Amino acid sequence: MAKERLKEKIANLRNVQTHLWTAMLVTISGSLTLLQSFDTILNKILCIAGFLLFFFLLDAYLSKNKYLKELIQKVEDS
Repeated sequence: MAKERLKEKIANLRNVQTHLWTAMLVTISGSLTLLQSFDTILNKILCIAGFLLFFFLLDAYLSKNKYLKELIQKVEDS
């Protein structure tokens, strides 16, 4: 029973990672697009906010990845 719960958690974490990855790609591509037209103050603010959001999402993705590896190891050990 516990093994099935771990497998379900793994599936849910993979889904979350997919959403985080997509959000990271959209955020960094938008920020790089704003970087090309860096002439107005609004573009500068949005570009910097986009880069900060990208690094926040990257940190969340990597922490989920670490937790996912731990769960996979638990499933393999049991």
